[in-house]
Amino acid sequence: MTASASESNSPSPGGTRRRGEVLRKAILDAALEELRTVGYARLSMDSVAAAAGTGKAALYRRWANRDELVADALRSALPDPAEIELTGDPRTDLLALVTCVRDAIRLSYGEVFRAVRGEATAAQGMVHSLFGDRVMTPCHELTLQVLREGVAAGQLRAEAVNDRVATVGPAMVIHAVITGRPRLSDRYLAAVVDDVILPLVSR
Repeated sequence: MTASASESNSPSPGGTRRRGEVLRKAILDAALEELRTVGYARLSMDSVAAAAGTGKAALYRRWANRDELVADALRSALPDPAEIELTGDPRTDLLALVTCVRDAIRLSYGEVFRAVRGEATAAQGMVHSLFGDRVMTPCHELTLQVLREGVAAGQLRAEAVNDRVATVGPAMVIHAVITGRPRLSDRYLAAVVDDVILPLVSR
């Protein structure tokens, strides 16, 4: 059987055939569950394929090795800033972006990410890299976009559009986490926006 045929004929536990994004999501979900239950060191392409109810060919068509699969699975577990619907209101949008950073950090403290960091020193760099690529960089770029649009609408000062201001919110969230407050409340995030960021940028 070819890899394509194996993938097309991959049944779900309910008996329906899966392919494309449906199968990919099933594999990533299975990889995350394997990380939770057996850990990073014992996870294999075979074990993930079995957990997903598919053949190894479906995995190797997408990922060359275990590390690529794990990285993609971890990435899928993090919030996607691209899904944030910007409203044009600076407060609403800035709050949504710092909330995205907070939620991502919460997830990074969960058992799946701990399994990777705790069992493989080399994988720690992978975790930091994908966290930056998936969450921090997009949130930074979107924050700059919000600031620029606020300036164009006459709501914010032109001097507010710079990298330093754009990093204030995420920096405060990260500082709070590394000083012992990983579960930051919505009230704290609102205070970051209302008491720190908006006074810096408002006209």
